[in-house]
Amino acid sequence: MAEAFVRMSFDSREDWLLERNRHLQASDSASVDGSSPWKSAAELYDEKTGIFPAEDISGKPYVQYGIKMEPVAREAFMLDVPYFSIEYHQYDILVSKARPFMGATLDGELTVTSSMNPWGFPVAARGIYEGKTGGWTKQQHLYSWDGTENYIPPHYYVQGLHQLSVTGWDFVIFAARLKREPFRDEDQGFPEIRTFYRIVDRRSRAVQEDIRLLEEEEETFWNKCILARKRPPRRVAI
Repeated sequence: MAEAFVRMSFDSREDWLLERNRHLQASDSASVDGSSPWKSAAELYDEKTGIFPAEDISGKPYVQYGIKMEPVAREAFMLDVPYFSIEYHQYDILVSKARPFMGATLDGELTVTSSMNPWGFPVAARGIYEGKTGGWTKQQHLYSWDGTENYIPPHYYVQGLHQLSVTGWDFVIFAARLKREPFRDEDQGFPEIRTFYRIVDRRSRAVQEDIRLLEEEEETFWNKCILARKRPPRRVAI
């Protein structure tokens, strides 16, 4: 079966970043649909059209921690959830054939290797590994992952929908690793680590409908804002 995307591979981070800005990426989707706590659609427009460059946060301590933890977390996932093989291509961009303005660089490309997996995916089914690292200081900061069973923060959920749209694959598994620095006497100087695994299954009709709605929102943003050179309000209405 032909892939739903074209794979673009780059040798350097600079070339990858340049091409990345020519498409809407998974991390952009929450800005488009208004669920991002960090960036509005208008700010995303400024970045994509070159009005203001994207802020370089690669040197910040929490980002550096996440970069260093990424291969460790990926390996831990494979040990914890041993139903897949995984490939990782740091500077690949997958570009949707149906919607070439949509692209994705994945934290991991999964292939089901065991028919004994708990979700009933057939062997050779394809999926996406999406790693998340972050920190927390109070119990309420965990609520976005821990408050409700199988809950995924909305700004991350739409990233998964975007990736499913681009790839045409069967599922996304989120692996969130959250770290609380020690600050209490009973911590004895050690951090507390919480890990959450969540799955978005494309077989769900609700997920399929959510993908369709996100595709419409992203197409509206791309055509009526980026291509038309019209700065949007905070949220783009269809």
